[in-house]
Amino acid sequence: MPGGRNAPLAERIDELGMTEQELADALNHSIEQNTGRQRSITDRYIRYLLAGQITWPWPDTRCALEDVLQRPVSELGFQPRGNSSSPIGDRARRLEVPTKGPSPVERRRLIGIAGGLAAGVALPAIPPLPERGRLGMSDIDRLRQPLAHLVTIDGQQGGVDLPAVAARYARSMLDAMEQLEVSTRVEAAAYTLAGEYLALAGWFAVDSDDLPVAADYLNQALRAASIAGDPMLQAQIWNYMVMRARQAGTHTEAHAVARAGLHSGAARRNPKVAALFHARVAHSHAVRGERGLAERSLARASDALLRADESAPTPPWLAFVNESELAGLSAMAYNALGRHQQAESAARQALSPAPQTGTRNQIHEILHIVDARLGLTDTTLATTEAGNALALASQLRDGVRRGRIAGRLRIVRKRLTRCPQQAARAWIDAYDETLAVAA
Repeated sequence: MPGGRNAPLAERIDELGMTEQELADALNHSIEQNTGRQRSITDRYIRYLLAGQITWPWPDTRCALEDVLQRPVSELGFQPRGNSSSPIGDRARRLEVPTKGPSPVERRRLIGIAGGLAAGVALPAIPPLPERGRLGMSDIDRLRQPLAHLVTIDGQQGGVDLPAVAARYARSMLDAMEQLEVSTRVEAAAYTLAGEYLALAGWFAVDSDDLPVAADYLNQALRAASIAGDPMLQAQIWNYMVMRARQAGTHTEAHAVARAGLHSGAARRNPKVAALFHARVAHSHAVRGERGLAERSLARASDALLRADESAPTPPWLAFVNESELAGLSAMAYNALGRHQQAESAARQALSPAPQTGTRNQIHEILHIVDARLGLTDTTLATTEAGNALALASQLRDGVRRGRIAGRLRIVRKRLTRCPQQAARAWIDAYDETLAVAA
């Protein structure tokens, strides 16, 4: 008589992300590989197993189940009838899947990645993954855990030294897929996760002002997102591509990518994505001197943000999109338009919830104020704010010498050399001294 639904078998299949048809195909393949005989197990047969209508499969099927699912049949909900058969099967596999440590041997990779961990960056070790058998959703969940930690470190300390760190997590995921069998669902999830780490690596390279490396990582991330078919990941990558293009001075490219993000499925479904890309488009209009278009885009960004459901799950990369961030993006657009009073007001609004803002972003907002005051030829207040930025930058990991903030500080220094006031000379001396100590 049927023994009821086979919950252990269902849980293991779900953990590996397999469909009934994928399991049937894998069992047929295992039987042929191990016995030389062809079988025609179907998805219907799998449903019989799951329903408990078959409580003790044939020996070759038991061996194949152990082979594919990497568990003894006794742990998969099957029990022999009477004492006539062993619960393990004639060709039982190992009971546990060996794991490997955080430094896997280099193997073929679908996407080339530079490796290596940066000194002084405290991060969780790469979780151990199976060495043989199948990759499951639980393995991907373990490897996902450091992602939010990387985002937090980036917000506080910036991305300098982090590109290769993020890339190593991606490499672990891709290396595992080279060695292990995966279901369609697990494969998509694995490419999504690898793409998320590669996207972060690209962003960290942008923040490090290493734009060629950033382009490489972001292109790799786009390939992974395309394979995974993940529109939210594509939106994340486009956002970083906009920032890279803007930093490189290729504003036409930045505008085109921002518009692509704005018209994406992710922006249609998620108001925060729409708000972000409306603000990116606003900046590109501002750079072109298109004041009306820039202001309309900023207004649309605000409207989109009002529609956002704060209780809805938000990907870690999108968590920064809020009223403060939108104010900071507005400040940048207003400075580009030459509307420096509005730029300063918006930047101060972005700074108002200081405890919620990471150090790196605080510095950028302060430098927006510096840009605004220099635009208004107010050297005294500009140098006061620039002093605050310099002090905070000194707290970052190599924040005065390398990266986007270091680049902005160099621009401030260059602008202040044209100012005759003593305050400007004093700030330049303080900057040069800080730079010498950091060298």
